[in-house]
Amino acid sequence: MDYDINYIEASYDALELNDIFIREFIRFRKENNLTQELLSKYSKVSRTRIARIECKNVSPSLISLLEILAPIGYTIKIEKVKKNYKS
Repeated sequence: MDYDINYIEASYDALELNDIFIREFIRFRKENNLTQELLSKYSKVSRTRIARIECKNVSPSLISLLEILAPIGYTIKIEKVKKNYKS
């Protein structure tokens, strides 16, 4: 039995994915004209914590992300990536 059938070799490691996510998070915030202060006001997350996340001083917890995103109408979802088939 092939137990590795669902294994997908990652294109990025966790730190690279974190960097990509933070860049997208900052872009999203700015494109929606949200300051860190305003985002903090809408969420249960302090402006200081949002700044630390954006500066990569701390990794955001799932709870923090949900608390930041939910009041402005967003959430997080798990999405399947396409397999990279090796020839």
